[in-house]
Amino acid sequence: MANFNKADLQFILDQILIAEAHAAGGDLAQLIPNSELPFGLRTVDGSFNNLISGRTAYGAADTTFARLVPLQLPYSLDTAESRPADFFGPGSPVGPLTSYSQTSGSVYDSQPRIISNLIADATANNPAAVAAAAANPGSRVDISPGLDGLFGTADDKEVFFISDVATDEGLSAPFNSWMTFFGQFFSHG
Repeated sequence: MANFNKADLQFILDQILIAEAHAAGGDLAQLIPNSELPFGLRTVDGSFNNLISGRTAYGAADTTFARLVPLQLPYSLDTAESRPADFFGPGSPVGPLTSYSQTSGSVYDSQPRIISNLIADATANNPAAVAAAAANPGSRVDISPGLDGLFGTADDKEVFFISDVATDEGLSAPFNSWMTFFGQFFSHG
């Protein structure tokens, strides 16, 4: 359960107002006083994740990642997959094998978010979740309502509830460093 105070709610509202002003054509560089502040909301395509002048497309969809350091040999970038048949509609052919080393075109990979998915997977299918539950005495199995958010439907599933822990024997709020590292700034237990 999350507890919010007036300052938390004001911060959230401020972020929404920044996003609305940006969507209406406002310049984010003018809307956010410091490019290093975590203000505003993310765009779906990843543009403006970096607000430093000349870097607003860094990490955006359909852009090549800029090399910031010289290439050190030997190195290896794995091959990915071929473009699947029917990708551009019924009857379109299988494409050539793609690779993360290519500098143009599309890379086809059916599992690009495997690490994120494993971190978010709190089911018994994830060995890391099983180990974390076993190592935390307060852990238990709960039912998740699934993607539809409704209990008692077909997509309900059993998940581990793994409590956050206070690093100072309970003197401060519980904290889960994995959630912080991966951008999820809330406590769930």
